[in-house]
Amino acid sequence: MTRAVTESPAVRPGTVGWEVRQARTEDVPAIAVAVVELLRELGGTPPPQAAIEAEASAHIADPSLGIVLVATGGVGELFGVLTASWARAVQVAGRLLTIEVLWTRPGWRGAGVGAALVEALVPAAGAEGASRVEVGLPRESFPALAATERFYLANGFEHIGPRLRRALG
Repeated sequence: MTRAVTESPAVRPGTVGWEVRQARTEDVPAIAVAVVELLRELGGTPPPQAAIEAEASAHIADPSLGIVLVATGGVGELFGVLTASWARAVQVAGRLLTIEVLWTRPGWRGAGVGAALVEALVPAAGAEGASRVEVGLPRESFPALAATERFYLANGFEHIGPRLRRALG
């Protein structure tokens, strides 16, 4: 599979000093730290960092699993992470991509990092035959739920209904 994400800097007003690109193996430790931070912020209990690193490595090594993007600047400093996994559903023509992680370093929120990650994901997903991108919102108890919902709506997403889950084991 070809990847549609380029190595060029993000093209958005105010994006000085950082870029959005495909994640690389050397990004895995920083991605895992970001995912741990996100899960804690959401009120969850993160799995061991080694488990997150293993999954991030698998997604980077095997594009059939999904897409991992990072926003970086300076000397490897990570400002944002977006991970998404491929799926198929009988009610959707073609494949779909589900965003699992969208994290922006707190000091960089509102600077367009999250929007640039989403903007880079959309053409990459389309180039791989996806007919849509989906995302689930955090729990109702998440303090920034309204802001998170506004962000996705402002970036082209629409409501399709709530999601539920059942843990196995």
